[in-house]
Amino acid sequence: MSRGGGIAALPRRVLDRLGPGEPEAKLVRDAAEYWSSSAVDPAIRDLSHWKGHGRFADQARWRAIGEKHLRLARRLTRLAGRDAPILRVAEWGPGGGSNAVAFAPSVERFVGVDISRPNLDECASRLAEVAFGGFLPLCIEAGNPESVAALVPEPCDLFLSTAVFQHFPSRDYGVRVMRVAAGLLGPQGVGLVQIRYDDGNPSYRSRRRDYERNAIAFTSYRVDEFWRIAQGAGFEPLAVTLEPDVNYAYYFLLRRAR
Repeated sequence: MSRGGGIAALPRRVLDRLGPGEPEAKLVRDAAEYWSSSAVDPAIRDLSHWKGHGRFADQARWRAIGEKHLRLARRLTRLAGRDAPILRVAEWGPGGGSNAVAFAPSVERFVGVDISRPNLDECASRLAEVAFGGFLPLCIEAGNPESVAALVPEPCDLFLSTAVFQHFPSRDYGVRVMRVAAGLLGPQGVGLVQIRYDDGNPSYRSRRRDYERNAIAFTSYRVDEFWRIAQGAGFEPLAVTLEPDVNYAYYFLLRRAR
């Protein structure tokens, strides 16, 4: 190491890249604790998109989240050539329920999968406000995403996940969830998944430790890499759209025939 204080003198962005990662089991536990603190922490409620909290004191802004993703889901069904209506939705990470409320008028069943019981309770409250009776909340152990497969009673038409993959405790965790997602879908099932993509910007590279400090942008993938992950999980990717201002990538997916 050159003069200047050794490894401790390196910039934090370099230390993040070179330093040892924490065990995934610890990161998973830290993630579960972090998101479950929405029960008491206003900042986590804001990050979880709770209506009336933080940025979402502006309720039009809160509604706009779900309305946007409903439009994208309709675009997805056109791309997939799907004629049958979307009646059963599984959302991974429903947070404060903006997506659920937007989809509720047109679906029969909405499955919410989360590691945070407070977020599921909040989502249920928002759906109760619009008198939707088809909500199935599934609070899972963070370390066992595969458990969802046995808890969903019937195949779903749409798998939805937005503003969630970027908070996963590892890149491999996202791969596991994608495999689960494909298994939840019936024939001609479709998926709308948003990730944070890695384009070399240090702000958006994946982290390997200090979950609480880095939770907002903990996990990212290259655009082409996640396309291949979706293929390997059992999807046919149809398109991807980018939002470069926030490094968001939306993947439009069709479940491959088994």
